[in-house]
Formats: sequence, C-alpha cells, structure tokens
Amino acid sequence: MRSTPERLYLDLGRLIADMPELASDANTRELQSWLASANALLKSTGSLAEALRLRVACENLEGPLRARNAKTIANILHRALVKAEANAPREMRGSVVLLEGDIETYRAMRKLLITTGSDALLVEPEATGKLLADYAILVPERATVRLLADEAQYRPSLTTGIQRWQQRFGRTRHLLVRLASANSLHERLVLLDSDRGWILGAPFSDLAKRTHTALLRMRPEEEARKIALYSEIWAEAEPLSPSTEGPIELTND
Repeated sequence: MRSTPERLYLDLGRLIADMPELASDANTRELQSWLASANALLKSTGSLAEALRLRVACENLEGPLRARNAKTIANILHRALVKAEANAPREMRGSVVLLEGDIETYRAMRKLLITTGSDALLVEPEATGKLLADYAILVPERATVRLLADEAQYRPSLTTGIQRWQQRFGRTRHLLVRLASANSLHERLVLLDSDRGWILGAPFSDLAKRTHTALLRMRPEEEARKIALYSEIWAEAEPLSPSTEGPIELTND
C-alpha cells in the first residue's frame, strides 16, 4: 500500500537524515536495518525500476564496488525525494533541507538561518565552540542567538567559543547560552522565532563531515508541542557564564 504524498515525502527526508556513511561504516545491525527501511520505502513509491536498482546496490554494498554502490543508493533516494516533494502539498514543500557535507552544508544552513526574524534557538546536547563559529554566526545580527546544551554532555570548547564570541562582538550580537539538567537532552533542533522548527539528523559537529543528512521541518502539531516543551526547558536551564579576565554577562534576558 502506498503512503500519502505528504507521508512519503517526510519519510524519505527522515530516511536521508539518518543515512549512515554507506561507503565506510562497518556492516552493523544498524546499517542493515537502515538498508531494509530504504528498500521498503522505495518499494512503496511504486517505482519498481528504482526499487530494483536500490536493492541491487544494497546487496552489493560490501563488495569491491562499495563506493559506487553507496553513491547509487544516495542518488536513488535523492531522486525519489525530489519527486515526492513535487507531489506533496504545496505548503509542505521545502520541509526537507538536504545537507551534503562541507560547503554545501554551510550554504543550506545559512539559507535557513538567515530567515530568522528575532530569535534562533539551537538545541545541541554536545555543543562545542565550533557550533558558535560555524552555525550560530549565520543567524542575522538583528536576532538573538540562544544555545541550549546538556550539562553532562557539552564540550569544554563551548566556554572558549563563548569568550571568543563576546570578544569579537561585545554587545552588538546577542548570545544566550544555557545548560539543561544532565542527560535530559536527546535531540538536535533548530527553532526559529518560536513558530518554526526543524529536527537535525546528526550532531552539529558532524554536519560538515557527513556525506548525506538532512534537516526535517516538523509537522504542525509536533512543531507546536516541541516549541512549547523547549520553552519550558529553556526557562528552567542554568546560564553558562564562563570565567574570563573580565566578567561576561550572557543572561540578560
């Protein structure tokens, strides 16, 4: 039985977001599970020729032509996504943002983040200073950048990144950083202006390294629920104020 156009589009986006590094990852149970999901989803599109090509590439992924077959799998899924997006309701189009490593990832993230009007909340349990330097910097100067990390998982470089941000921008770019209670964060999100939300398919620190992943726009009901939930988590989180030669105030909200 075929999925609805909307469901198929979003399911393909989620599949690509979770795509392993097909050309290099070990042949684990997780990889085999992902390949089985890919085959089942392509079969449901009704494109028998593409489903057959995918099955052949998956069956030969561990062979001497692994890199070629990995590329074939990714290309088939991307073609399916383009077709599914064209068939999806107009209001759903653009809900999947492909991130394809290195410079293309930065371009895609910039295209999304520059749409921020006044507030961007980035949720990353394992936040590092590189997140600020690579992605938070893409938010327009007019907007407040908020970063929510996990007390037990954030990396020491985050405090250094905050210091460098403040030394570079002072009060001209508003940055707020808070820590949720230990091990309470389990997903990566981009929430813009308290009315739009995306789920990230990999840690921010891995985006430029990953060959294929994606940002997924949440369904409206999920979007509203997540925005409300993270508003509460933010309110209860503790400010992260690194000690420096001079005091840096990051919590004046």
